[in-house]
Amino acid sequence: MKIAIMGSGGIGGYFGAQLANRTDNDVWFVARGAHLQAIQENGLHVRSDVGDAVVFPAKATDDPREIGPVDIVVFAVKLYSVDEAADQCRPMVSERTGVISFQNGIGSEERIDEILGAGHAMGGIAYAPLAIESPGVIRHTGNLARLTVGEMSGEASERLDAFVSACRQADIETSASGNIKKELWEKFVFLASFSGITCLTRQPIGFVQQEQFSKELFEQALNEAIAVAAAEAVRFDDGFVEKTMAFVMGMGASAQSSMLTDLQNGRPLENAWLSGKIVELAKKHEIETPVHKAFSTAMKPFEAGA
Repeated sequence: MKIAIMGSGGIGGYFGAQLANRTDNDVWFVARGAHLQAIQENGLHVRSDVGDAVVFPAKATDDPREIGPVDIVVFAVKLYSVDEAADQCRPMVSERTGVISFQNGIGSEERIDEILGAGHAMGGIAYAPLAIESPGVIRHTGNLARLTVGEMSGEASERLDAFVSACRQADIETSASGNIKKELWEKFVFLASFSGITCLTRQPIGFVQQEQFSKELFEQALNEAIAVAAAEAVRFDDGFVEKTMAFVMGMGASAQSSMLTDLQNGRPLENAWLSGKIVELAKKHEIETPVHKAFSTAMKPFEAGA
């Protein structure tokens, strides 16, 4: 396969590196600025608790026209860059190209199809604590690193099977979903709450694990988001909150949301697409979400970065 990584930050850089190093697929990285220059000159480095790696030389560019049509675009830009990045993808998208959105919020897939044409967008979920540590260097904390992907229709497809096969060949734990919309909502409910509590406290998840009031606040945030999901006709399985709390309590204490990393580094935040989106949808359905309202309000002054 020919695969383009649109947005070679934490998610795109890490999983793209595995695909480039461990398979025969033709993998290209789209990046910009100092990050691109570092990748071109020194390769893409991954520093991970489960083993370091480097892609050198790496096929990297800031011009998708240099890449041309691909089979799969791994679309891993920040939520505030969806429109710009999707438009830049045009030279890489043929009639059969799948554009797998690995993003934190909901609704990106619909927007991608609006820009590139119906049927290109696919849903993707990345479970891994990842961030750009420095130009050309991706940091992976802990041992969690897995993907879930699916066609938005819920149907099987050749491009989905081919991408899952490539990921598994690269030793990436990957599953194909027949109901990716529901799984995207599950990720959204978790991540909005996770981002909110870690940013509000300015602490990694270890604080929630040890501090009872913080733990209760996080659980309340989950329940608020689930109520919004139900109003949007998305039903979660019984025991979702208990399962999520158990997952959080088992995370490495140093794990933190990418939004907290952005906050610490003065970068723009995805706040409006996480807790802000929950508050927006809650207002439409006349649902009270005081915890997410607090999360959203507390991060509002920092949305544009410092």
